[in-house]
Amino acid sequence: MAHRLSIITAVHVALGAGLLASGQAHSAEGVGDSAVAAGEEVVTLATVIVTARNREESAQDIPIPVTVLDAEKLETFGIQTVWDLEFYTPNIELNPPGENARKVSAKIRGLGVAGANDSAEKSVSTIVDGVSLYYSGQAWANYVDVDRIEVLSGPQGTLQGKNSSLGAIRIITKAPSFNKEATYEISSGDLNTLNGKFSATGPLIDGKLAYRGTFSGTRGDGIYTNTYQSFGKSKETWREQSQFAGRFQLLWTPTDDLRGRFIVDKMRSDERVNTGNVLTSNGPANYAWGTPRPTFTPIGYTPSGTYVNYGLLGKWAERSAWFHNDDGSVYAPKFNTTDIENSEARPQVTNQWGGSAQFDWNVLHHTVTYLGAYRYQDFDIKNGGQNGRWYIGNSGQQLFNNQTSHELRVASTPDEDSKLDYQAGLYYLGARVYSDDPSYYGPDAGAWNASTAQYTDLIGSGLGRELLEQSQNGVYRSQVTDAEVWSRAAFGQVDWHITSRAKLTAGYRLTHETKKNRIRKELDRGVANGADLVTIYNRLAATNVAINGNGSAVSGGNARLLADALALRASAIGGGTVSGSGGTAAVTPTALFDWQYGAPITGDLSAWTLSPSYEISKTVSVYASVAQGAKSGYINFSSAGVGMQIKPEKSRDYEVGIKSLLLNGRWLLNANLYKTTVKDYQASWRRPNPLDPDNRGQDISGVGNVESIGAKGFEFQTAFEVLHGLTLNANASYNIAKYETDWLVALPPQTDAELITPLYINAKGQQLASVPKIGFAYGASYRRQIGDFLATVSLANRYVGHKYSQDYHTEDTFRKSYTLTNLVLGFGGDDGGWQLSVRANNLLDTKYGSYSTWGATSAATATPGAPRNFQIVFSSRL
Repeated sequence: MAHRLSIITAVHVALGAGLLASGQAHSAEGVGDSAVAAGEEVVTLATVIVTARNREESAQDIPIPVTVLDAEKLETFGIQTVWDLEFYTPNIELNPPGENARKVSAKIRGLGVAGANDSAEKSVSTIVDGVSLYYSGQAWANYVDVDRIEVLSGPQGTLQGKNSSLGAIRIITKAPSFNKEATYEISSGDLNTLNGKFSATGPLIDGKLAYRGTFSGTRGDGIYTNTYQSFGKSKETWREQSQFAGRFQLLWTPTDDLRGRFIVDKMRSDERVNTGNVLTSNGPANYAWGTPRPTFTPIGYTPSGTYVNYGLLGKWAERSAWFHNDDGSVYAPKFNTTDIENSEARPQVTNQWGGSAQFDWNVLHHTVTYLGAYRYQDFDIKNGGQNGRWYIGNSGQQLFNNQTSHELRVASTPDEDSKLDYQAGLYYLGARVYSDDPSYYGPDAGAWNASTAQYTDLIGSGLGRELLEQSQNGVYRSQVTDAEVWSRAAFGQVDWHITSRAKLTAGYRLTHETKKNRIRKELDRGVANGADLVTIYNRLAATNVAINGNGSAVSGGNARLLADALALRASAIGGGTVSGSGGTAAVTPTALFDWQYGAPITGDLSAWTLSPSYEISKTVSVYASVAQGAKSGYINFSSAGVGMQIKPEKSRDYEVGIKSLLLNGRWLLNANLYKTTVKDYQASWRRPNPLDPDNRGQDISGVGNVESIGAKGFEFQTAFEVLHGLTLNANASYNIAKYETDWLVALPPQTDAELITPLYINAKGQQLASVPKIGFAYGASYRRQIGDFLATVSLANRYVGHKYSQDYHTEDTFRKSYTLTNLVLGFGGDDGGWQLSVRANNLLDTKYGSYSTWGATSAATATPGAPRNFQIVFSSRL
């Protein structure tokens, strides 16, 4: 704790010194010109050029909140993935990087879809080199050779490709250059990490054709160890990294007025990332009303207090004849360790590739741009069995998606006397997401899923035990969804320079969309009618006597054992009925069905913006804006194959802000107030199942529209160049994100009856779950030349305010605030030709992560964040 305080205090002192220096510099502002005349060095912040409005301009000239991380900042602070954005961008939150490709999504100002839904679009879009990624999983990549990252807050449907309702993340990679250059980087460190990057660019035909080629590889262990798969010195870890990517570009400039850029890329990952919740607490021994929770002590196992003994372990105890370890104990993972024991966990394999072609033609004081692209992705996710070493079952996702997009736009080329500059265009997107969601069962599934009566019947004899083992073994069923979209849009935006200082920006986009979706439930493997079980029965019935576990004959004889096994088979295939008796019994599937089609969605969506701005001085401007954004609706299916249309999401955003470069360009200070309201906000929900008393504590889930949800607050960003090479920076946000209309949330049970029929509260007016009100990040970077060498230091701190993890805001869902600290120390040649650096992530080893609360029969779990780790990085130009 003392080390943490000393570092934080040092940064506070540095910030204070910077503000003091800013005051002193302000007093000398009037002598800036004479200083230049005298030949003194002038210290200023570099101008950051962006293309957020499809043309190059200073970030300070854009009348919307935008955060830009340019190439220098990316290198200085060791920014490697989009997940690092949270340190440098106010009011943004991304899903943890240790999830999977289905869950790559972002929230801005606490709003945005964060779950995995293969039919829904995201509220915050990701755009790479001008190409909007329709399926958010396409952002599952480590981007290299990045020129800059731009984060745009608020609706971005007017210009930024596919309509998005709450914001956009734009990633712009470095283009080919006619100046020959090659660079490489290699790094290694904790968690057996070994990373490498290589990039080369140069001319193929002088002045006409240039190339850029990039390759990257990332490999590192995860923070979990799967003890089931680890033997001797070999260990299997989870939440690991294993990605390889290549990218090749051509730049074609046949004339001064015509330019073409062509990009092809491919990425593959083979990573164990999709499992590993840590058990943190068994929860209380009793419910709030005093009744003991249903916990059990497994037979042959003596709990030590450091082991979990929660509700589901009751099945291990109840089925002691089946699920004992060799030493007679029952496996139970320890509290607060990162050890897991998982027999069926498998790596996630992701492949994606694509290409784009962009042409820019300058003609008649206009630029005509065409951008066409194709993207493809497939991945295979195995969630892993959650029941230790036994082969009970598994689920996952086998998915592919592709998209084709075309954009044609024309933009004026303004000069200093232009009163109007404008752009207009057409956009097309066609995309498909095909998702196969399988569930399959192992030889231990029957024993785990059997009712107490079925288990008691079947476990008591050789005949019953084999039937029990084979009742669900090998069954492989899946639910397949096939969603398609065709989106066509026309858009335009104009800037009217009312005076030399006053400007009005107005834009509009009209999108016409057609969406289709269908669903199928199928049995991929396994004998649905139970014929294999009948064969086992007929083989063994003549030589086996069905005996109960208590030594008495089974009521109904051997025929009852077969009926039990067939009933378990019916359950495994998703639903069925058992008919007949004895050796003629059979299962008739009832839950399988062929393609069911939802009613297609066809409609128009509009997005617009209106933003006046005024230049108070050459370095200070104020702006206001009102904008509307839209996100498409979609077709959602119930488990029975019934389709339901989820309404489109419409956002209305109001902004008032100031952008300034003060003290002769040394102090950047931007601030804004905002208010965002989203109508028909697309939200997922989880609630206890009020209709199934046999599954107490088991939730049901669904999606729907919240009539109105909103966020309002304050954001600011600042950077100050204290002296040449020393820059301080900070950003902060205060955000109130609430349900503005009725939204029911199930309360934790307070009586035994509420386990079956839960009570609900109305969350209207309540802060959204997992959304802190306060966020703050600050840091410093220092560059100093020492002889022929250059030393660099950068420090970044991110403070995350307290929040509640569930919408019902009970005491056990309260999550404390925390601070993360990253440090980079570098040393290299003063010409930038080489550098050796040490990167420390989570320097103070802060314990943080996402958490679940204990349930009626389950323990509390956590997905911890990455612990402190060090990396040594060497980079050089060839």
